[in-house]
Amino acid sequence: MEHEDYAFYKSMMFLLEHDLAEAGLDNLDFTMEIEEFGVTETRELKPNGHNIAVTNANKKEYVKLISQMKMTGSIRSQIKAFLDGFYDIIPKHLISIFSDNELELLISGFPQSISRI
Repeated sequence: MEHEDYAFYKSMMFLLEHDLAEAGLDNLDFTMEIEEFGVTETRELKPNGHNIAVTNANKKEYVKLISQMKMTGSIRSQIKAFLDGFYDIIPKHLISIFSDNELELLISGFPQSISRI
Protein backbone atom coordinates (compact mmCIF):
# COMPACT_ATOMS: atom_id res chain seq x y z
CA MET A 1 0.00 0.00 0.00
CA GLU A 2 2.92 2.33 0.71
CA HIS A 3 3.87 2.50 -2.97
CA GLU A 4 0.30 2.71 -4.29
CA ASP A 5 -1.03 5.56 -2.13
CA TYR A 6 1.61 7.04 0.15
CA ALA A 7 -0.72 9.56 1.82
CA PHE A 8 -3.22 6.81 2.68
CA TYR A 9 -0.39 4.61 3.98
CA LYS A 10 0.95 7.42 6.18
CA SER A 11 -2.51 8.16 7.60
CA MET A 12 -3.04 4.49 8.46
CA MET A 13 0.38 4.30 10.12
CA PHE A 14 -0.41 7.44 12.11
CA LEU A 15 -3.68 5.88 13.23
CA LEU A 16 -1.91 2.72 14.37
CA GLU A 17 0.89 4.52 16.17
CA HIS A 18 -1.16 7.09 18.11
CA ASP A 19 -3.94 7.11 20.68
CA LEU A 20 -7.17 7.90 18.82
CA ALA A 21 -8.58 10.30 21.42
CA GLU A 22 -5.32 12.23 21.73
CA ALA A 23 -5.11 12.54 17.92
CA GLY A 24 -8.73 13.70 17.67
CA LEU A 25 -9.74 10.56 15.78
CA ASP A 26 -12.24 9.20 18.25
CA ASN A 27 -15.20 9.80 15.89
CA LEU A 28 -14.36 7.08 13.35
CA ASP A 29 -16.62 4.13 12.64
CA PHE A 30 -16.34 1.05 10.42
CA THR A 31 -17.46 2.83 7.25
CA MET A 32 -15.69 4.34 4.26
CA GLU A 33 -16.79 6.82 1.61
CA ILE A 34 -16.30 5.51 -1.93
CA GLU A 35 -16.64 7.47 -5.15
CA GLU A 36 -17.68 5.49 -8.21
CA PHE A 37 -18.63 7.03 -11.53
CA GLY A 38 -18.99 10.46 -9.89
CA VAL A 39 -21.31 9.25 -7.12
CA THR A 40 -20.13 9.17 -3.50
CA GLU A 41 -21.58 6.57 -1.17
CA THR A 42 -20.79 5.30 2.30
CA ARG A 43 -19.97 1.60 2.55
CA GLU A 44 -19.76 -0.44 5.70
CA LEU A 45 -16.47 -2.23 6.27
CA LYS A 46 -18.28 -4.89 8.29
CA PRO A 47 -21.94 -5.58 9.07
CA ASN A 48 -23.51 -2.75 11.08
CA GLY A 49 -20.24 -0.82 10.68
CA HIS A 50 -21.92 2.57 11.01
CA ASN A 51 -22.74 1.66 14.61
CA ILE A 52 -19.29 0.32 15.55
CA ALA A 53 -16.81 2.90 16.83
CA VAL A 54 -13.12 2.53 16.02
CA THR A 55 -11.22 2.25 19.29
CA ASN A 56 -7.61 1.71 20.23
CA ALA A 57 -8.53 -1.92 20.81
CA ASN A 58 -9.97 -2.54 17.32
CA LYS A 59 -8.03 -0.06 15.17
CA LYS A 60 -5.85 -2.83 13.66
CA GLU A 61 -9.00 -4.50 12.34
CA TYR A 62 -10.20 -1.13 11.00
CA VAL A 63 -6.92 -0.53 9.14
CA LYS A 64 -7.04 -4.04 7.68
CA LEU A 65 -10.65 -3.68 6.50
CA ILE A 66 -10.28 -0.16 5.11
CA SER A 67 -7.10 -1.20 3.26
CA GLN A 68 -8.91 -4.20 1.74
CA MET A 69 -11.82 -1.97 0.72
CA LYS A 70 -9.47 0.57 -0.84
CA MET A 71 -7.57 -2.07 -2.80
CA THR A 72 -10.48 -4.20 -4.03
CA GLY A 73 -13.89 -3.24 -2.71
CA SER A 74 -13.86 0.29 -4.04
CA ILE A 75 -13.38 -0.98 -7.60
CA ARG A 76 -15.61 -4.05 -7.32
CA SER A 77 -18.02 -2.91 -10.05
CA GLN A 78 -15.14 -2.15 -12.44
CA ILE A 79 -13.59 -5.57 -11.78
CA LYS A 80 -16.96 -7.24 -12.38
CA ALA A 81 -17.43 -5.36 -15.66
CA PHE A 82 -13.92 -6.34 -16.79
CA LEU A 83 -14.46 -10.00 -15.91
CA ASP A 84 -17.88 -10.08 -17.61
CA GLY A 85 -16.27 -8.78 -20.81
CA PHE A 86 -13.27 -11.09 -20.48
CA TYR A 87 -15.53 -14.13 -20.02
CA ASP A 88 -17.57 -13.06 -23.06
CA ILE A 89 -14.39 -13.42 -25.12
CA ILE A 90 -12.93 -16.47 -23.35
CA PRO A 91 -15.50 -18.55 -21.46
CA LYS A 92 -14.58 -19.22 -17.84
CA HIS A 93 -14.65 -23.01 -18.24
CA LEU A 94 -11.94 -22.79 -20.93
CA ILE A 95 -9.44 -20.87 -18.80
CA SER A 96 -10.18 -22.50 -15.44
CA ILE A 97 -7.78 -25.33 -16.27
CA PHE A 98 -4.80 -22.94 -16.23
CA SER A 99 -2.94 -21.67 -13.17
CA ASP A 100 -2.48 -17.91 -12.83
CA ASN A 101 1.14 -18.21 -14.05
CA GLU A 102 0.13 -20.28 -17.09
CA LEU A 103 -2.65 -17.82 -17.96
CA GLU A 104 -0.26 -14.89 -17.69
CA LEU A 105 2.15 -16.69 -20.02
CA LEU A 106 -0.64 -17.39 -22.53
CA ILE A 107 -1.78 -13.76 -22.53
CA SER A 108 1.59 -11.99 -22.34
CA GLY A 109 4.04 -14.50 -23.77
CA PHE A 110 7.62 -14.92 -22.66
CA PRO A 111 9.32 -11.82 -21.30
CA GLN A 112 11.94 -10.38 -23.63
CA SER A 113 14.95 -8.34 -22.81
CA ILE A 114 14.69 -4.67 -23.83
CA SER A 115 18.03 -5.02 -25.63
CA ARG A 116 16.55 -7.69 -27.95
CA ILE A 117 13.65 -5.51 -29.08
